[in-house]
Amino acid sequence: MASVFLLPDPTVLTLVDLEVDGATQTITALAQTTSHEVPCPVCGQTAWRVQSRYVRTLADLPCCGQRVRWLVQVRRFWCENPACPRKIFTERLPSCAPAYARHMLREKDLLSALAFALGGRAGEPIVHLLGMPVSHDTLIRLMRRQDAPPAATPRVLGVDDFAWKRGRRYGTILIDQILHKVVDILPDREAETLVKWLKEHPGVKVVSRDRASSYADAVRRGAPGALQVSDRFHLLVNLQTTLVRYFERKHELLASLALQERLRHKQEAVAQVDENRPEGKPEPKPLTPTQLHQQARRAKRHTRYEEVMKLHEQGASQVAIAHLVGLDRDTVRRYIRAPGFPEIVRRDRHHSKLDPYKDYLQQRLQEGQKNATHLIEELRARGYQGGGTIVRDYLRGLSTQPEWQKAYQQVKHEMQSGTAQAPLSAREAAWLFVCNPRKLKLGQVLQLEPLRVGDEEFARVYNLAQDFRMMVVARQAEYLPRWLEEAKTSGIAELRGFVAGIYRDYDAVRNGLSLEWSQGQTEAQVHRLKLIKRQGYGRANFDLLRLRVLHRSGVPNQQKCV
Repeated sequence: MASVFLLPDPTVLTLVDLEVDGATQTITALAQTTSHEVPCPVCGQTAWRVQSRYVRTLADLPCCGQRVRWLVQVRRFWCENPACPRKIFTERLPSCAPAYARHMLREKDLLSALAFALGGRAGEPIVHLLGMPVSHDTLIRLMRRQDAPPAATPRVLGVDDFAWKRGRRYGTILIDQILHKVVDILPDREAETLVKWLKEHPGVKVVSRDRASSYADAVRRGAPGALQVSDRFHLLVNLQTTLVRYFERKHELLASLALQERLRHKQEAVAQVDENRPEGKPEPKPLTPTQLHQQARRAKRHTRYEEVMKLHEQGASQVAIAHLVGLDRDTVRRYIRAPGFPEIVRRDRHHSKLDPYKDYLQQRLQEGQKNATHLIEELRARGYQGGGTIVRDYLRGLSTQPEWQKAYQQVKHEMQSGTAQAPLSAREAAWLFVCNPRKLKLGQVLQLEPLRVGDEEFARVYNLAQDFRMMVVARQAEYLPRWLEEAKTSGIAELRGFVAGIYRDYDAVRNGLSLEWSQGQTEAQVHRLKLIKRQGYGRANFDLLRLRVLHRSGVPNQQKCV
């Protein structure tokens, strides 16, 4: 009974012997055919005379991590049909392995599935771990031998392009929007290629696409009865692109508004400081980090001094005080003998070893020598015996900063203090105008407000952009004619061009604002295609990429959640 479960097809083969090699982790099974008469593969006539025998070696699925190898004794027969061109033929095993195959069908199916899922290079180490050692070239060949799965003509078709090489070569992907699966892949994005495919697959009722004019023309010619739907996301992208061109033309006004906002912040900061400053008292100069550090160290020393004096008044010895406070005994003795808290008096450092050489340094700087290392060597040749740090600090104070560096330091300080308003780029301003205001952060709102309030034309453009966004998001197709008329009469040249483009594709845009179909599923499949293309880097020819994308497209884990 165990042999029945081991055999690929018990009706064709019978198990003769079984050997296990522990050194190579291989199970070798010997089997032979059971039929007495077999049909000729050419003429189909039954033959029974055996001409000879030989052994076929076939790999099978692993068992408990060990490789399984079948040694099948097959026979050669004489064909009894005199008219048959084949005189001798070998009996076939169609349910176990095809002719000339080296793998059982069930192993070949598993290897093909792994190849489609992982690719050649990535799949090779996995199949080795599973006990089916084959090369990546074998996995590629198994994929190429598979036929593309047949797909019915979709009722709702999604069309989009993808990049073979960005900016140079593109292809076209076709999606069944209802079944959420890839229907086909075309090698380019030319209109004639799509027209040919649509004529070969009649029955498409709705076509969802982006704003590409070539696809619109191809659908009109290839499926004239189909309803075209323009994607809503691409409508907003087209509006943002239009606004980018508009703000590029208005870049001087953007910079001017940013400068005005910057000056306003400075005036508010100065006014706030004046309000908080007491009358008649000058504003104290803020302490430097060094002075703050000195104050902290003095406070720490003063606290220890008070602890020492308190323990001394209680009668503790100097040795005991030193252990309790953690000070040296000499320090405790000095604190006790001092009439008060001993301040640290720093000696006057007005005199420096560099003073006799400062005139020479200034002369060399005026002559153009600014290399500190060379200047230190020259000073030592003149008898200077001090350190190089003093010279570098002195030179750093004499060096004058360029104008651009001073401006950079000033802007950097203002940005850190929150008083600077950097001018927006054309792309940033366009995004703020199209984005939902409820999703903006506080900093983005502060950047948007000067544009809305500071210029009347900017405010008009912002209102038109937000009205269009609301119309697209809420799918309010009835408001489209009125918005087009307002944008057309707004006096903005870029918006007039945007309106002209919508009028050229008016039916598709209106359908996009009224129907539920969009390019969401198509864009998701394009993302999957790009992932497969990168996995097959170097082996992503059109035929192989097409097979991998079509394989298992539309399986449940890729479908939209209900």
